[in-house]
Amino acid sequence: MRVIEHLPLDTERLYLRRYTLADAAAIYRINSREEVTRYLPFGPMASEEDARSQLERFFLPAYERADAGDEGPGGLPLDFKLAACLKDAGELAGMVFVETSDGSCELGYTVDPGWWGRGIATEMCQGVVVLARRLGFVRLTAMVDVRNVASERVLAHLGMKPRRLAGGIGQGGEETGCRAWELEL
Repeated sequence: MRVIEHLPLDTERLYLRRYTLADAAAIYRINSREEVTRYLPFGPMASEEDARSQLERFFLPAYERADAGDEGPGGLPLDFKLAACLKDAGELAGMVFVETSDGSCELGYTVDPGWWGRGIATEMCQGVVVLARRLGFVRLTAMVDVRNVASERVLAHLGMKPRRLAGGIGQGGEETGCRAWELEL
């Protein structure tokens, strides 16, 4: 089960593709903003070098392992980490992934604030749901800070259902409430 065989994945306004090192500046531009990382367990990126390091330590090695035939637990793909780019400009508008290395199938994403409120998060996540179905996934999950009403709306638009409340650890170690969401595929 390889994600690369289905890329680029086109939606109405976006194409989803693998990251390259050239994306470091755009990743930093998005994830250096406090409003983007407010409800995530990590704070804003401090530098473009942080973005490059993330690519070199996590994303690119996952692609290399997947290309070499490695799989995650249960045969899950390791390379489900995608850049969401605007078709008309090629600009990176968001980041979306399905975490599979630990056997979970947890959806996560960030979006450039310049595109908030325009359906970009929903559209890129819908593309991921379509691809997860093609790849034979059984379900997708997501964990969302309960204060993040906008992300809960995105998940509801995807057809995900809230399942349970859980504790979480936010930035600086503070305890937060999280809600688990699930979509049967």
